[in-house]
Amino acid sequence: MLNNTRRKLLKLLPFSVAGVLAYPIGKFIFFSENRDKEFQLSLKNIKDGITKIKKHDIFIYKTPDKIEVFNAHCTHMGCILNYYKDKKRFICPCHHSQFTIDGFRIKGPAQRDLDKIAFKIKNKKLFIG
Repeated sequence: MLNNTRRKLLKLLPFSVAGVLAYPIGKFIFFSENRDKEFQLSLKNIKDGITKIKKHDIFIYKTPDKIEVFNAHCTHMGCILNYYKDKKRFICPCHHSQFTIDGFRIKGPAQRDLDKIAFKIKNKKLFIG
């Protein structure tokens, strides 16, 4: 009887693995189109500090001296990060990786800093992508 149960479990294993992998792969394939397109924002609409652009899954960090643009996905498994103003940190809600306001990794399981996104400034507009 035990062998019969074990066989049933082993037959279901490939479906379980496929189910676990389907979500992140599907999310990447079907929902990454907004991150690949270039878009623009008026600089007057971006305040100092952190601005999250949900539609494009990015964070913009602006100070009087600089601007940086980060991908809002954790570099560990791709979960969307949350920004905590009181801690001045990005924290992953899934596995609790933490990043500084400048995008540097503080705490894992992520093994690298946040991905920076290329941008240029022209005519008081921020061109991202």
